This record gives sequence, C-alpha cells and structure tokens, in this order.
Amino acid sequence: MGLFDVDTPAQQPQGAGGLFGGGLPAVAAAASVVVQPLPGTTLASIPAPYQPHGGGELSDQERQDLEACKAGVENLRNAFWIAGKSLETMRTAELHREENPNFAEWIWENWEISESQLYRLIDEWRVGEALANLGHKPLESQVRMLTEVRRQTSDKVAITIYDTIARCAPRVTGKLVEDIVDKLGPLPKDLDAAEASRLVRELFAAQEQEAGAESSAEGGEVHNITSIGNDSPNGEPDRQASNRKAATSNPKDIQRLKDALALLQQAAKKVSKTATKRIVENDPDTAVPLVKAIGEALLEVDRAFAVRLPKQQ
Repeated sequence: MGLFDVDTPAQQPQGAGGLFGGGLPAVAAAASVVVQPLPGTTLASIPAPYQPHGGGELSDQERQDLEACKAGVENLRNAFWIAGKSLETMRTAELHREENPNFAEWIWENWEISESQLYRLIDEWRVGEALANLGHKPLESQVRMLTEVRRQTSDKVAITIYDTIARCAPRVTGKLVEDIVDKLGPLPKDLDAAEASRLVRELFAAQEQEAGAESSAEGGEVHNITSIGNDSPNGEPDRQASNRKAATSNPKDIQRLKDALALLQQAAKKVSKTATKRIVENDPDTAVPLVKAIGEALLEVDRAFAVRLPKQQ
C-alpha cells in the first residue's frame, strides 16, 4: 500500500455543501452563520489550473492560490484527486517559481513525491473526482489500474468500469480492478460506457456461474456474488439445520417450483446472447433498462434457489 492508499475517513468541513458536505448545525443556521471550508480541504477550494500571471513575484491572489494548493497536497491521504488538482494548478500557473523554478524538485523537497508519482496524480485526478461524485472513495492504486483502459478508450469508460465493479462486488480492491481489466483485454477506441458496463457484468456473471458449478459438483451451497458478507444469500440470519424432516410436502410449493421451471424454460427459448447483443447495440435506450430488469429478476430467482440440496443416495 503506497502513500496515497491510506484508507482513513476524510474529515468533512462543517457546512460544506454537495455530495460529501453536511448541513449547518441548528444554532449556526439560526444565527445565519456561513462556515466556509478551509482552502485546500475540498476540491472546489482548489483554483483551477491557469496560465502564469507573470514571471516575477507572486501576486496576493497567487499567494492565496499557492497556499490552497499546498493544503490540497497535504490532504492527499484522504483524497488523491484533491492533491492531483493542486499539483496541476501549481505546475500550470508556475506558483512554485519563487521557491524553486524546478517544479519536480520543489515537490520532492516539500512532500517527497517522485516525479513519476506527481504526474500520475495530475493525470488521474479527474477520474477520482468523477468517482467521488458518484459516491465512491477510490484509492489511487485502484484508479492506476485503469490507466490502460483510459488510454484505449476514454475517462468515461474507465469511470463506468470502476462504478460497475463497485456495484457487482462487495468490496473494490486494486487486485480486483486489475483482474477485470486483464480479462477485458484490448478495448476498441469507440467503446461506449453502456457496452463497457455490460462487459464487466458478463465477467461477474461468468465467474458466478463457474463458482456455482464447482460448488454444485462438490455438493456445496451456491451463493450469489452479491450476497457475500451476509449470513445467507437473501440476507437472513443462517439458522441451524434441523434433524427432523418435514412430515409432508406442501402440494402448492411443489406446483410453484414446477411453474417456475416451465417459465424459465420458456424464457430460455425466447432469448439468445446474439439477439440481446443486437438489440442493445441498435436500440440501447429501450434495451438497456430491459436487460437490467431481467438481470435483477434473475438474481432474485438465484437467491430463491440458493439452498443446500441433500445428497442423492
């Protein structure tokens, strides 16, 4: 785990708005006191990169910008994208020129960030910001694993891949992101976000199906990937097995299973992967919501049948 991967909760400035900001306390609100976040503690408080105002001494505004950016870099353990934006602004506006005209050397002297690290942070901060706005808290190492995807396609596709992984897995790790990217392989330049999400979901579904087949072959219990961390696939506490068998079977329950099997067999005859791919490509606005809804329904079916089966005599 590197310098930028310290997974500690970020302290949020009191009264900051937006996705991560909290509201003002009742007393402060009643007094109409507006508490501004300290410069460098939020992305909005970092000035956007701009061209130098001159080649001499820093202006008062430039000095304020420099201090905000320095504070932003100090905050890199909580949110690497704030540090990345700070670094880019200081470099682009040449705010370091009074202390040391060599930007990389100045950064190393102050924060011991290597030249390769600082340019990586500058390259990654926009992706980190976008993921934070979606409610994620990515580590720099995780976003780093998406570098090749970004080069092949776009930031939007990389953001979508991370977001899809986060929705399919109980926990995102750098190794998981790396594995998914490796399995995706080379991606076309014109790949859109919807297709990228579908490809990632297919990988998870294939992994789940493979794990289920292995578990069934061993006579074990099949769990859905979304249920990891729960006591049972449907989130209910796991109960102790009873030594007593039910005296009789409920005919209605048997009929429900038969009806479910008939419906699934009928559905399997109506759809195919080729047809689904074709409709998603030709009419994504209509097809994507349908595919998602079908996937969610299948997950519910999977949870309903994720039970331990008795071994056959």
